[in-house]
Amino acid sequence: MRHVTTGPRDLQVAVGDTIELHLPENTSRDYTWCPTHIGKGLLLSDVRFVPSRNPLPGAGSERILYLRAKRPGTWPVSLQLQRAEHRSADERSMTVTVT
Repeated sequence: MRHVTTGPRDLQVAVGDTIELHLPENTSRDYTWCPTHIGKGLLLSDVRFVPSRNPLPGAGSERILYLRAKRPGTWPVSLQLQRAEHRSADERSMTVTVT
């Protein structure tokens, strides 16, 4: 098992590997990343928020999603940056191939 840290990009991992997906966000403007689709061979095991070390308003923060590869196959991951009113501001997609 290994631990892979990445931004949203296509990658290849093995069964049992953990993917640590880092996404920048700005919660002071009500934006947060939400997974909209995760393929059945992947498990969303945790979601964490890392606030900025910058104390000024509007400083960027980070959302970290942890995905575990459960079974072989090619699995999509779709994410959407949404405002509190569920309006989409950005979208990201990636494909994870589990071997």
